Amino acid sequence: MNTLEIRDLRLSFRLPVGTVEVLHGISLRIARGERVALVGESGSGKSVTARIILGLLQEQRGVRLAGDIVFQGRNLLRLPPRERRAVRGTRISMIFQDPTSSLNPVFRIAPQFREVLARATPDLSEKAARARAAELLDEVAIPDAARVLDSYPFQLSGGMNQRIMIAMALANRPALLLADEPGTALDVTIQAQTLDLMRKLVVDHGTSVLFISHNLGVVREFADRTYVIYRGRIVEAGPTEAIFHDPRHAYTRALMAAQPRITGGGLPDIPERSDDFLAPLIEHEAAP
Repeated sequence: MNTLEIRDLRLSFRLPVGTVEVLHGISLRIARGERVALVGESGSGKSVTARIILGLLQEQRGVRLAGDIVFQGRNLLRLPPRERRAVRGTRISMIFQDPTSSLNPVFRIAPQFREVLARATPDLSEKAARARAAELLDEVAIPDAARVLDSYPFQLSGGMNQRIMIAMALANRPALLLADEPGTALDVTIQAQTLDLMRKLVVDHGTSVLFISHNLGVVREFADRTYVIYRGRIVEAGPTEAIFHDPRHAYTRALMAAQPRITGGGLPDIPERSDDFLAPLIEHEAAP
């Protein structure tokens, strides 16, 4: 059974010059306990897709959405706003790329943790919330939890704020975790610990993960299946190892060739426009 199924998702913005469509029929699926990656260059539509799933665009003026986003049998695009907000932060959570724009600078970390935990357990006491927050901080390798919980975000490093955001996203053991470049501000050791923690969620709780990243090496290590998105279109999809071993679409090949290499040298350009990029979705068959 799929935890999430997106069918023909289209996003348009109404601008003074007219209506501009930025997602052109996105379709993808994530099974229970599956780790799926969405990769593509900046501006291709990765993060905006995750924000639509979380319900952060539906209530904004000038936004037009079409298609279906079915989460655990319920179409999120058809839910009333109150029901949609109830899903956010409990059954679906997100690790945002920039913690400085997600944590509130005028509140200490402890009350922000309590607000997250209270979404699933409204009657949670302050003492119990603090104890649970300390456990979560330990899971993401943050020592001296008491000091951190009594700190403001601006008193902590960017990497520590990012780990706090990761802990908050995992706090209510969501059924679906949207991870938007979760290791951007982390060193390689903590990034590895974060990936291990997300793997543990998958194993222990059957959590599904949509992993958005520019780091193709991490994607290859972490994801079961991968979707490649270019200019608001899915251009290739299939088992991760199959895509990396035999990329079939011109854009996928160009994306992989653009990875920096230790030997140096210039990076190839990704063509601006080609009829090949408008070709139908290329699906890799799963190995028998």
